[in-house]
Formats: sequence, structure tokens, C-alpha cells
Amino acid sequence: MLADYFMTVWGAILAERKYRQHFKIEHYELNPLWQKHIRQKKWFNPKHLALVALMTAFCCLLSSGLTAGDFVSQGLFGYLTILFASVIGTHLNNILLFSYLDRNPGSISGEVTMSHTMMLSMAQFRVFGLLFVLGLLAIFSPTPFVIGGLLSQVAVVFVKWAWLVKAKAAERKKSS
Repeated sequence: MLADYFMTVWGAILAERKYRQHFKIEHYELNPLWQKHIRQKKWFNPKHLALVALMTAFCCLLSSGLTAGDFVSQGLFGYLTILFASVIGTHLNNILLFSYLDRNPGSISGEVTMSHTMMLSMAQFRVFGLLFVLGLLAIFSPTPFVIGGLLSQVAVVFVKWAWLVKAKAAERKKSS
């Protein structure tokens, strides 16, 4: 969770250098809960740290009654590992892209304006690719870890869908 937050701030800073000269977007951060802090590029976020502490306590409490070979603990480990690996992978992709554009400014020209709903839709489409891979893995290797990872991405689909519904409503309200 900490790596996710810090990489988000780092990506937002890097995006300002070259990327956002060509891609006009409303929010870099997709999660409405953190948009204000990321827009301000705040490295320290007390709300996020409190959530990290709560999640850590929850995982410790939950796992205290489980053994390493337990189906639930392996599934939870898969859920959290795949969830954060996919998030960190997206941040790594962004950071590498932004760094490439900094080093190769002539490789891009023009300007694209994307609505927040477009950004959320694109993020949703990326999850479907990972869902496909994890779904195949779950069919051929139905371990608790893989099933937990698959469930994490199903949850991400529903969370991003909820953000998308909220963003579409805000866009409709703004345009009327």
C-alpha cells in the first residue's frame, strides 16, 4: 500500500514534465479518495497511513487464526499479492513511459484531451486483460493463491465500475 501511494505521487510528478503537455486529463489519480492529495503531490497522507495501519492490523488479526497451509490464508495472500502487484505494475508502466517521454521529447506531438470517464474506462479495460490471464491460470492451476488473485481483480472491476458510474453522473450533472 505504501509503494502504491508513493509511486502514484512519483508518477504524478513525472507526468507533469512531458506527458501532460500532450495528454490533457482531469485527474491523474483514479481513486476519488486520494485525488486531492495526489493532485497536490503530497508525499505524506495521514488518511492513507491510517488505512495502511488498519489493513495491517486486519491482516494480522485474520491470519493469527490461520496456518500457512490453510486455504483461506493462501487465498488471502494471493488476493493481496496479485492486487498490489497489478497496481504496482501499472505505476511502473506509467513511470517508465513518463521517463521515456522525458528522454525522447520528439517522439510525441499533438494533444489529446481525455475525460475522466475515458481514463476510468481504459483502466477497466486493462483489468480485463489480467482477468483473462488469471482466469486461465485458475482453470489449469486452481490453487487458493491463484483463485484469491482472480477474486482481487474481479473486485477491482466492480470498484472501478462504481467509480465510473459516479464519474458519469458528475459529467452529466456538469453538462446540464
